Amino acid sequence: MDVKENGNFEYVIGDAGNSTFLAVAVKKDLHIQRMDGLKTAWQKPLDLKLDKKDLDLKKIILTKNNILVFASRYDKKDNENRLYVSTYDQSGMKPLKVLQPLSVIAADKAANSGSFSVSTSPDRSKVLVRITPPREKNGAERSKMEMYDDGMQLLWSQEFTLPYNDEEFLVEAQRADNDGTVMVLGIKYAVKQERRELKRANKATYEYHLLVYSGDSPAPKDNLISVPDKFLQDMTISLPETGDILCAGLFGNKNSFNARGAYFLRLDRTTKQVQHASYKEFADDLITSYMTEKEADKAKKKADKKGEELELPSFTLHDIIHRDDGGAVLLAEQYRANQECYSDSKGNTYCSMHYFYNDVIAVNIDPQGNIEWATKVPKRQHSVNDLGQYSSFAVDVKGSNIYLVFNDTGENLFLKPGGKVEQFSLTGKDALVVLATIDSKGEVTREALFTPDRRDVILRPRDCVELKDESMFIYASRKKDYRYGLIEFK
Repeated sequence: MDVKENGNFEYVIGDAGNSTFLAVAVKKDLHIQRMDGLKTAWQKPLDLKLDKKDLDLKKIILTKNNILVFASRYDKKDNENRLYVSTYDQSGMKPLKVLQPLSVIAADKAANSGSFSVSTSPDRSKVLVRITPPREKNGAERSKMEMYDDGMQLLWSQEFTLPYNDEEFLVEAQRADNDGTVMVLGIKYAVKQERRELKRANKATYEYHLLVYSGDSPAPKDNLISVPDKFLQDMTISLPETGDILCAGLFGNKNSFNARGAYFLRLDRTTKQVQHASYKEFADDLITSYMTEKEADKAKKKADKKGEELELPSFTLHDIIHRDDGGAVLLAEQYRANQECYSDSKGNTYCSMHYFYNDVIAVNIDPQGNIEWATKVPKRQHSVNDLGQYSSFAVDVKGSNIYLVFNDTGENLFLKPGGKVEQFSLTGKDALVVLATIDSKGEVTREALFTPDRRDVILRPRDCVELKDESMFIYASRKKDYRYGLIEFK
């Protein structure tokens, strides 16, 4: 496809039935495109104007039957930030309700006009609108939550204040549940004196809390998620359509910067209390796998010198993936970005952003909530000034297998532990799209999925999406050309 003729692909909105819905920019207008397989069923523009003035798009979501488009605008005359929603059917994007007023924030300045965020429950039966008022210096963080059904009928509305101030509490994630409650995952940091005492005792200076909001009370229920004697590097929370709340992440034994193992928690959906916990330390062999002998020796000597265990640095969590059998998969990727600058002889300074997406750690959790195994999928991806758009990986889980799709060099196709992992290059003659399959025992096999045809387009893994019909939507681009595709997992 060509950007000038077909528009510019922006992102996947979601899928429903056998259809995939995409956001596509055509000149200055945003369109919604419905794909049935790889065939375009329709592509229609969004109405993002009110009284001939532009609105700011906030979110496009799918409910069970409709498409909801949320947009806002700051009104200088009335000093108000207003949110609107338009409802369309999914079959042909027929407008059902257009620019229906939803919420208003009183704000004196456009630069500090508050914000709106929108999300849906796992079964798409509930829509949460969170309204954050303008910032106040030294004020407690306040917000208002409005819960709607999938027809945008208001179920409840409530104003809330976080039980902690901004300096001691960091919001990590927010989830709307099928029953109409809202869960906010956050990190509570210890105050100064307590922090010093915890540091002396070599304990973590922070705790994870799950705040549960409902329409019954302005005060949330505060649930401590306790993982004793661990330095949690990160935590992700997931709500299946049914069953318990899932929490998982990585932990360190000495600090919160490096990972020595993984943990998995099941929380009761009603009480929010931990019902089951599982921990697994990574073996030294896993940490040093796919390092050369020289790299492994260097890592061990560095750890020994500090009197520490071997650990994995700079890993970022991806979402928890639910298995059909009740189990789950946790994926984490080694990622970092840094700026490098230099000055020429004339005193001019030039800076570049470097993006590194390296090894993937996969952690398998059985239906009982126990961590069975962890394995590493090696890769090396480095790019400059491109936001890493051709790096990272896409994932699909079917049956007992985990499938990872990413750009790599053919030199790594038959890689063995202890071999050198070569870096992927966009211009390399051996560039491949690789499929790494992780089986039920954690064994990894790699194969070439396809070669970029004539080097005209390159896969963009972070824009590839697992669909409900066990296929994967894939997207590849180069300059003004792009392609859509599907991978079917038989």
